[in-house]
Amino acid sequence: MGVALGAQAAQTQDAVGETQSSKIPVTTLQTVRVNGVTGGYATAARYDSKNATLGPLGSRAIKDTPLSVTIVPEDLIVNQQAKTVNDVLRNLPSVQIRDQQGLEVSRPQSRGFQGTVVQNTRLDGLNVIGTTAIPAENLSGIQVLNGMAGSLYGPETPAGVFNYLLKRPTREPLLRLIESFDSHSIFTTQVDAGGTLGGNHAFGYRINLVHGQGESYVDGSDSKRSLISGAFDYHLSPDTVLELDVSHYSTRIYGLPGSIVYDSGASTILPKAIDPTRKGVLGQPGAGTDLMTNTGLLKLKHDFGNGWNFEIGGLYQNAIRNLFGITNTFIDNDGNYKVTKNFTAIPHYTIASNLAQLNGHFDTFGLSNDFSVGTNGFNNAQYTYRNSIATPLGSASLAHPVIFQAPPTPFNGGQYRVGKLVEQSLIVGDTLHLDGRWAVQGVLNTSWLKSRSFTAIGATKSGDSHNGVLSPTVSLIYAPTPALTAYATWSKSVEQGEAGPAGTANANEFLAPYHDKQYEIGAKYAVSDGLLVTLDAFRMTRPLAITNAVTNVFGVVGTQRNTGAELFAQGALSSQVSVLGGITYVDAKLVGTGVAATNDKLVVGVPRVKTDISIDYHPDFARGFALTGTLHGESRRAATHTNNSFAPSYATLDIGGRYSTSLGSHFLTLRLQVINATDKYYYSSVADGNIVGSPGANTAYFGAPRTYLASVELDM
Repeated sequence: MGVALGAQAAQTQDAVGETQSSKIPVTTLQTVRVNGVTGGYATAARYDSKNATLGPLGSRAIKDTPLSVTIVPEDLIVNQQAKTVNDVLRNLPSVQIRDQQGLEVSRPQSRGFQGTVVQNTRLDGLNVIGTTAIPAENLSGIQVLNGMAGSLYGPETPAGVFNYLLKRPTREPLLRLIESFDSHSIFTTQVDAGGTLGGNHAFGYRINLVHGQGESYVDGSDSKRSLISGAFDYHLSPDTVLELDVSHYSTRIYGLPGSIVYDSGASTILPKAIDPTRKGVLGQPGAGTDLMTNTGLLKLKHDFGNGWNFEIGGLYQNAIRNLFGITNTFIDNDGNYKVTKNFTAIPHYTIASNLAQLNGHFDTFGLSNDFSVGTNGFNNAQYTYRNSIATPLGSASLAHPVIFQAPPTPFNGGQYRVGKLVEQSLIVGDTLHLDGRWAVQGVLNTSWLKSRSFTAIGATKSGDSHNGVLSPTVSLIYAPTPALTAYATWSKSVEQGEAGPAGTANANEFLAPYHDKQYEIGAKYAVSDGLLVTLDAFRMTRPLAITNAVTNVFGVVGTQRNTGAELFAQGALSSQVSVLGGITYVDAKLVGTGVAATNDKLVVGVPRVKTDISIDYHPDFARGFALTGTLHGESRRAATHTNNSFAPSYATLDIGGRYSTSLGSHFLTLRLQVINATDKYYYSSVADGNIVGSPGANTAYFGAPRTYLASVELDM
């Protein structure tokens, strides 16, 4: 039988994974034939994305949007055999992953600004916890809005918006089995099944099951991950659909290198990156992360007709973070360090988020308007241990690593709620089309913020409330030809102030809200129907907080000022070549710090130049066969806030290939890929220290070594 494929749904489904109209009962998937073979991702990989969902504005054409928007499509996720959102986001030149307390415990960020725990990350438009495990196998794509978006989504940092888009049910029956292998010996099984029930296809389902385990790239390491995910649609009428999404994801990774901590009291600098596969060097058997995330999401969508759509939804997520990893604190520049097991960072988050929005089109005085009104927000609770579980193991060196006999994890004394953050926003927006070429877009967000921190006995330690704070965005749009759009955008946004880091006099207490600004100009050119090239330049500012060395109080003392430009291309260069990627320049400076040694210095961990380019070559003369390649590169990054140490520049190359053919009525795809083919030693993450709120000192994590990925996909 012919097989319907999720990646080919782009012709009947918005590139961001939302159906264009609720009148379509379920996603109708197109069939691709190659020499009599019916199949999917394996043929001409679709990297183009024409539309994006922009919060209350609804679905908009990316070419006509006066913001920097990029989308990683499902084709790329599957063909790169990505397992996590971190694997996917590494394809975007404006994006960095800021590792926190171990693998998959990270914050994505764009344009060099630090992301937050919940404000910058969303699942189908609803806020989720960003610093916990998030799989890729149940996603139809990832949409990233680079830069400031507070007017659309409420208080958040200028680090952008990362919207993870869930797979939707398929109209045609789908049963896909994937067996994959990661070196050294991690084997993973995935089942992706979809279809409809009932004579009128009113009920749709999409089930994703994943289980993988084995030894990772360090001898004696252990990796185990499982996903159970279900997406269900019920069409109450041709115009109204109810969507339910539930998932359980757990991941346990022990024995890989831990964090490198430096530039603390010993004034150490970042050591040279070394072979991360060496057993006992910066990692310990039985130490790592054990994460579990449970999520439920419910939405109701209605199409009123004549371009008017309504959507309301809610999400609840429970994220448990057992952070039993290793911290290697360097005590000198000769390679000597102290080893500590377990982190005192927040081990448990919950979040309840909501949205409701109405958008449509109307004419007034002969002018066309795209009008939107909506609300979104969340209630985030943070729970911590009563007793610290951090356990010193001893001392070692890079020249003489030690495998320690780790004692049992200390009794944590139970958990208590240490913080609560509540945000709710009301958004009104309108795009006024003055004529066929000129348009003006304005969006205004009014927000209510409330933060509380608590003692172990439940008493309020600190609290802050702000009502009616405004975040406006104004854009001028000019489209001289159907293929070209130019724009200029000014934004001002409020964000919740950061919390005092652990160990400070005001630990866990939230600072007063910050006020950020952004100026951006850009142009988007549709080279062809399937290729979009964008170029933009920006200047952005955000308050800077540090811990005072004398008083040990965390507070705002200056500004982070980022100036840069982005060039990005996405789509088909020809019928045989697909491309996604580009290059980003960011000059990230700290100004007004009040400290001569740090003022006007480069921000820790932000490269001036970052490039990520993925190519898929699927020649006409060899149908079913494809070659892939991805180049990742970063210029040097400041490793300390005084800029006396840098992480060197690096470049890595991923290469791969795939072959697709038919087996009777089935469709078979074989994939092989080599990540970091040259086995380059480098730091994947260099994180800022006290100067922007991280506790104690700067932190770095190694990038993965050369890794072989292979998979067999069978579409039944």
